[in-house]
Amino acid sequence: MLIRKRMRSGSSSLLSKLSLPIFVLIVTFIALFATAASYILIRVQNDHTHKMAEQSMKFVYRNVWYQFDTMNNVAAFVSTNQSIESLLENNYEESFEAVGDFFALQSNLQNLSLLSLLNDFGSRRDAQQSYVVSLALDPGVGLYEMATDHFYPVTGIFKSGDLQSEPWYRSLGEGEQRTVWWGQKSGQANAAMIYSARKKSSIKDGRSIGTIIIGADTGSIKSVFDNAPLEKGYHLLLDESDRVIFSERYDFLENVSGLPYMQALTGASGSLVAKVDGEKDRVMFETLENGWKLLTVVPESHFSRYTIAISAIGAATAAAALLVAGFWLRRIVVRVTVPITRLVSAVQRPEVVEFKEPLPNQNSGIYEVDELHQKFASMLVTIHGLIEKSFVEEMERRQLQLELLHAQINPHFLYNTLDLINCRAIMAGDVEASQIVRSLANVFRYGLNRGQAWITVEHEIRQVEAYLHIQQMMMDNLQVAVNVPDELLSATIVHLCLQPLAENAIIHGFADQPADCRIAISARLEGKALVLRVEDNGKGCDAQRMNHALLEQPAGDAGGKLSESGTGYGTMNVHRRIQLHCGKPFGLRYVEVNEGTCVEAVMPFRPDLVLQ
Repeated sequence: MLIRKRMRSGSSSLLSKLSLPIFVLIVTFIALFATAASYILIRVQNDHTHKMAEQSMKFVYRNVWYQFDTMNNVAAFVSTNQSIESLLENNYEESFEAVGDFFALQSNLQNLSLLSLLNDFGSRRDAQQSYVVSLALDPGVGLYEMATDHFYPVTGIFKSGDLQSEPWYRSLGEGEQRTVWWGQKSGQANAAMIYSARKKSSIKDGRSIGTIIIGADTGSIKSVFDNAPLEKGYHLLLDESDRVIFSERYDFLENVSGLPYMQALTGASGSLVAKVDGEKDRVMFETLENGWKLLTVVPESHFSRYTIAISAIGAATAAAALLVAGFWLRRIVVRVTVPITRLVSAVQRPEVVEFKEPLPNQNSGIYEVDELHQKFASMLVTIHGLIEKSFVEEMERRQLQLELLHAQINPHFLYNTLDLINCRAIMAGDVEASQIVRSLANVFRYGLNRGQAWITVEHEIRQVEAYLHIQQMMMDNLQVAVNVPDELLSATIVHLCLQPLAENAIIHGFADQPADCRIAISARLEGKALVLRVEDNGKGCDAQRMNHALLEQPAGDAGGKLSESGTGYGTMNVHRRIQLHCGKPFGLRYVEVNEGTCVEAVMPFRPDLVLQ
């Protein structure tokens, strides 16, 4: 009755035992599913937003460079056109003779300037914008005297004298770049203009004739930006000095090199996150072929704008699923556990436990539970018979053990006899016989170990040293080396595992070896295992075959064929005893060595086992 009460107070009901784990499992599954689904949706949404921003930037990049490439093509046309080349190569004795050619060249430039840089993108609201085509002639050209003295940013022919101080002109003259690009405000309207310039060389002799200057109003690229709008963020077109060429946010030629992300832009293209005005922005950039950069800046919050909504929907869905799952879980668990609980209550009745009456019959309507009830009733009858049989067998076993104890040799009588022989040897002056007797007494004392299966490493070493000392009395050529760290001496191991291994080394290893016989005993830690090693320099053995024999040896053959020493404690005996006490992963193993035989006994390291 007391045992039953303790079981009731120390354990939970079947209902709670089943409900809690299953509910936790369902909660875990739903939480993982909701989290994974929310994560995937958030990731897809963020990736889509990021892709749209990238596509907008690529659209701007392609169309802006298309217009820049058109400016390059116009410059290349002027540079290679034979008609223009012949007009520039002509020489005149009188300046009035150049009037016709001058106006012809002027007309060619005017015609070129009427070409549109704007690919209208289907929008008719924007008027097409022409661009400026100018020639700055060098001295020595036939039309030089007819050219305008000072350069003005309109289509025409000018002298190059007042361009000498311009940085871009010096770059062309020094050959640093084949084509230079820059932005500046020009004209009376102070219009924002984009310019490119390249040297015009004579096709005939390669001498410098002048400079081709192509200019376009920044309005020509405005429609490109308008046709690639960003819901959040903005585009930036910057020159090589980080000055703004066009942007919806910054002014023309405004220097933005001080922005936090400008110093971090490395390489021709890429993407990074930087904090601007207290908000994290994602900056994507591409470098145009003329060295200018196109930047697209989008707030990081724009990429994750639906994160909270998706997370809230996922959480609400998970909560609803949990409510439904909890309701049906309760019904299912109650349906299963109530009949089993009734069976447990019946089993706990004292009359049933004491086998005074059979288990009461009940019909729950559930096949599995009713079958369990019937089988349990049959099991109680069987257990009652087994208990009675086991009691009889136990009484017989104890009787046999008692008879065996009476038949054993009395250790005290053995020790007293050996002490008497030792005293007589000392009185007779036979020191060698006295040492042999003392060693033999130690062998028996540690060998019997008061009937205990476990012994300390220190006592096991003393027992094997006593045994080897007797062997050294019989073998003058036997050398023994013991190397065991002090911190391992207190560890406990299976009793009598070293002496049989040392005995095998002497009987089998040194059978035909008349001299230089050595045995080394050592111990070490290998992870959480204690390894005792016995190594000799005898004739050796096949370590692989011996290990295979240890694995294949039948469990009932404790003495085994591995040991032919006749001691009754052979190699297989030691191996089986270690496995019986420590488990299958432990036991003996043979190790390949260059000379002799090496066998290791592997046992769990137990430094704190208290021996009774």
